[in-house]
Amino acid sequence: MDLPELLRSQAKRYRCAVCNTNMADCGIKVITQQGNRALVRVTCASCNDENLLQIIFQTDGEPIENEGQKVPTISEGIPPVPDPISSDELLDLRDLLSAHQGGFRELLERR
Repeated sequence: MDLPELLRSQAKRYRCAVCNTNMADCGIKVITQQGNRALVRVTCASCNDENLLQIIFQTDGEPIENEGQKVPTISEGIPPVPDPISSDELLDLRDLLSAHQGGFRELLERR
């Protein structure tokens, strides 16, 4: 199975982020491929929204390498995530940002 055919078989599992159409009939163009990486343009057949994707694929038993380091797979565990942001924290952030006058740097330097 070649790469476009493989990607097309996977595309039917996704929906366009813009128009919510199933991506089964999307346009797929492999721009470049080197080793286990490919740069692919995916175009929604309905609204023509284009996305540029970097695909990194793995063959059976072959670890994916990233600049000499093994990239962890999902089965190797997920790092702990802190507690989700509460609604009160979001409201506090909204108040802080709405009262702020200045640039992003000043916002970060503010204590």
